Amino acid sequence: MVTKAPAATGYVTRTPLLTGANPFVTLYDADGAPTGYASLWQIDWSTHGTGAVMVVWTPTSLRVVGDHPGLAAWIEEHFVRHFDEATALPSWPAVQARHAVVRLRVDPATGARAEAAGMAVSITGPLDARPFAQADFPLRGVSHGLSMQVIPCEHATITIDGIAVPGSPAVVRADGRPASSAVVTVHEAWSA
Repeated sequence: MVTKAPAATGYVTRTPLLTGANPFVTLYDADGAPTGYASLWQIDWSTHGTGAVMVVWTPTSLRVVGDHPGLAAWIEEHFVRHFDEATALPSWPAVQARHAVVRLRVDPATGARAEAAGMAVSITGPLDARPFAQADFPLRGVSHGLSMQVIPCEHATITIDGIAVPGSPAVVRADGRPASSAVVTVHEAWSA
């Protein structure tokens, strides 16, 4: 006798949104106040095209640039401004994405470096590499699927128009497991 498998309940099908890499860093001063934040994106495939994007925040400005301004605007509006790192900042103004050629290199063994429009971001000194997946990542009130390889790093800098943003990443080692506010992600995939 062949029995039928019970029907799955509660399963949510998803549509792919993007794949790529998303190195990011928050710098802090000695008192723990954020001094700079950068989110770098290498989009290998997405519903809005491919290319590189830089989102850089300081207490006095927010800059969003990319190879394709439409892609850069979507990344900033749909993802970055809703991440915990951005919502923890004292302000996140409205901004218009601008076109700029973004030179971004992501290397899981050494870190990431990006340059565009007078900005430079460097994230180096990998401390660990571990997989991460979350089937229900709430973003903009919508459940998203997220998976990636997370590489916390020890060092990071942000430079704007030749001037270094003060501060450094927060690095902790809880029970020997390193965590940092400077992270390189690879194999990042989002779905909704």
